[in-house]
Amino acid sequence: MKLKTVLRALVLCCGLAGMASSHAAAMLFDHVNEKNSILFSTTQDGATLSVTVDFTLTAWTATSATFAVHVANDSSGPGKNTLTSIGIDIVSPSITKATATGDWKGTKLNTTLPGFQNVDLCLYAGNNCSGGGNAGLGQLKAADFVLTLTTAGNFLTNGITFENPFDAKFQSVGNGGGSHEFAGCISGTLNCGGTTKQVPEPASITLVGLGLLGAALARRRKPV
Repeated sequence: MKLKTVLRALVLCCGLAGMASSHAAAMLFDHVNEKNSILFSTTQDGATLSVTVDFTLTAWTATSATFAVHVANDSSGPGKNTLTSIGIDIVSPSITKATATGDWKGTKLNTTLPGFQNVDLCLYAGNNCSGGGNAGLGQLKAADFVLTLTTAGNFLTNGITFENPFDAKFQSVGNGGGSHEFAGCISGTLNCGGTTKQVPEPASITLVGLGLLGAALARRRKPV
């Protein structure tokens, strides 16, 4: 194998490693019935906070996409542990409108979810994205609603992606009854519960490339 060929392969595999790493934290919807889930799980002030949010793409056109959303608050322990809102940091292509019908009707675009930066999409069961009062989804309760997104771009070109961080706000948490915000993860990815979808680590791929390079150099030095 020529040295230049090995070097090209090394550059390519390292480039692919970077691509895999950059896309590992995004949920992609590119066909009807595609399903992805966000898992929120932590402990706070004596309570175990646990919520799963399932998104299933049920219909789409170039400018509109409809999702069936199921939210299950499996939190336990002292306090009411009420889920008030969740946020999706980036939605691509960018959305111009979001509506929800069913058990959960609150949506807001380009807003700040407390404890986090600005998010493209906030979905709330409480009074608003910031919470307030005791409204929201209580522990050991579930909700179903239909979410419709509209874009000025084209959903069909590259699909729809939800990128992290995925945020959640709880109120009346644990022994102290305060609020708590924290980030979730994509269910089924590494260290996020469920069946793990293995994503090659950039370092591992780089080591393979370096091994190929070393083998090629050794072969060039070998006497005829």
